[in-house]
Amino acid sequence: MNWILIQKEELHLDESVTLKDERHIHIRTILKKRPDDEVQVVIQNEGNYIFRVIQITDMESILVKKETLSLTLNPLPIHCFFSLPRPQTAKKILHLAGAYGIHSLSFFATEAKNKEYWTSPIYTKDWNQWIHTGMSQTGNVLFPTVQFGQKKNWKEFLSNWDGNVFVLDRLGEFDLKTFKEPLDQMQNILFVFGPESGWNENDMKYFNQLRYKIITLGNINLRTEFAFSSLLYLMFRN
Repeated sequence: MNWILIQKEELHLDESVTLKDERHIHIRTILKKRPDDEVQVVIQNEGNYIFRVIQITDMESILVKKETLSLTLNPLPIHCFFSLPRPQTAKKILHLAGAYGIHSLSFFATEAKNKEYWTSPIYTKDWNQWIHTGMSQTGNVLFPTVQFGQKKNWKEFLSNWDGNVFVLDRLGEFDLKTFKEPLDQMQNILFVFGPESGWNENDMKYFNQLRYKIITLGNINLRTEFAFSSLLYLMFRN
């Protein structure tokens, strides 16, 4: 935890904040802060700041806003769709989304065999805390929009997308590393990650009918979280 993440509604009128949870424990035992020390703080969907420690006890830390910093990271203006991954994989995806600040995540069950994953706590109540771990790591301020399409048709979602859709597949025609179109100038980019076993023939026919570009990250089968990490790295680098 390189940054202490707080919500705007936690601030008092004097722009101080009182922490009594794991953030207090981190400040006291890991960062070993004392009164008058400074702490890096990210306020969700607002900005990056330096806060000064006013008071620290066994039970709580009290910090007050000292100065405003420039944004430490410019969020990536992209959207990502995932064929419902295993819960452990979803944790890594949510963490990375929080770390890089992408605009939205959508999860859909494109295969019937994966529908039991919906009952996992990561999809019912714990998902936001994994985004927060990513934000605390990098100082990203943007909390992405997250959609769980448990009762929605995934193909309908894609066909109604108002923007550019890029489907990732090992055998894709376009290599993202050498793709010529300036992605940062394209509006509402949606990257579509399929099941790790790959898209089936009917899915590929559907994508071709809608004239989606099929993009590859290389001619190897990647775990979903590694493919997502590779995409984020390439986008962030550029």
